[in-house]
Amino acid sequence: MVDAHESRGQTKADLLALNVLALPCHEKGLPGYVALFVGMPVTLRFSNISTELRVANGSQGTVVHIVTEIIGDGLLYATCVLVFFHDSPIQLPDLPRGVFPIRPLIWKFNTSIIDETGVKRTISVSRSQIPLQPAFAVTGHFAQGKTLPKVLVDL
Repeated sequence: MVDAHESRGQTKADLLALNVLALPCHEKGLPGYVALFVGMPVTLRFSNISTELRVANGSQGTVVHIVTEIIGDGLLYATCVLVFFHDSPIQLPDLPRGVFPIRPLIWKFNTSIIDETGVKRTISVSRSQIPLQPAFAVTGHFAQGKTLPKVLVDL
């Protein structure tokens, strides 16, 4: 479980103050990961798990627990994230009402590359990602049609 401290001793405050643009990145300037911690507001993406239970693409919730494992090179990898969806009536065994486990989604595709000898090759790529994004703030377009308990607007 990742609670107030991340594996390298960083606290929630440290992670919130983190300048992601200064992190190691690929040539497009995007960071290689998004911080995730208990208490973080999140939005579910790319997945309509159950519209009846209000656990669908765009649903907002709060991270309550992170299940991790250590993979190659000592990287900490999230295998499951328990999220409390405030509006969801879901009740799973051994979990509080409104808490739902979110597991990584896997995307696979083929692409062409030119290897070091100049030969064009087709490779298969697989990407595994928890379908959650930080929800500290939302755009006006995203908020349309939502019932939000508290709103801070800067006009």
